[in-house]
Amino acid sequence: MPIVLHKQDILNAYSVIFGPAVGVSINTIIGIPPMTLKTAYRKKALETHPDRYLIVGKMKKELNDQFIEVSLAYETLQKVLNHFKPLANNASNSINKENKTKCSASSDGGKPADHFYRGLLPKRKLLIGQFLYYSGIVSWKTLIDALTRQKMQRPPVGQIAIKWGILSKNDIHAILKQRSLEQKYDKRFVEYACSKGYLTSFQRLALLGKQRSLQRPIGEFFVEKGILMSMDMEILVKKLHLHNRKAAFKNN
Repeated sequence: MPIVLHKQDILNAYSVIFGPAVGVSINTIIGIPPMTLKTAYRKKALETHPDRYLIVGKMKKELNDQFIEVSLAYETLQKVLNHFKPLANNASNSINKENKTKCSASSDGGKPADHFYRGLLPKRKLLIGQFLYYSGIVSWKTLIDALTRQKMQRPPVGQIAIKWGILSKNDIHAILKQRSLEQKYDKRFVEYACSKGYLTSFQRLALLGKQRSLQRPIGEFFVEKGILMSMDMEILVKKLHLHNRKAAFKNN
């Protein structure tokens, strides 16, 4: 029996567990490894557990509401993975093969959840993860896994803003509460804070730049997984720089 969930419900659940779902498709969510989901859920559950209200300086009821929201979001994502994974993994049955293509297709291109790109390299500037995918070196699912882990490991913008003295903890709570009331889950925290006047455009750029500088390079994931060697990554990065220079020259 198919699960009765709307696309927006699934994206909202993703936002609760992982953060703003900007550029995230249902296909992306289907590709999340169960252990990655469980780890992210445990982290959020710990952050919002009602017993921590004295430590974090929040009302117990507020934490309880957030904890319930996190639990329901985790349950929703589990339902999605449990529904689609069997269809995507059963390649021996012809009917399931057809379902695999339908259920794991993205909303824009109908591509399966895991595949290797076999087309031409796009003639535009690319990031290293995109370059590896479009070069046919890593699969779509592997790329999404790497991006998800990279996102989980980087420090939240709010944490950096507090450390720099740009925002206070009360500001963070107010922004998150207001965004929740307006149900703007698809809007990134920093963008929403800027739109509400908590941050200037310069501060937004500075915070995002600092966050990027603190996150682990995505190439380390592929090396740790044994997909590539360090020497391979160095060569591929040089090829990427050459590709981007050519793309910039052609576009000028």
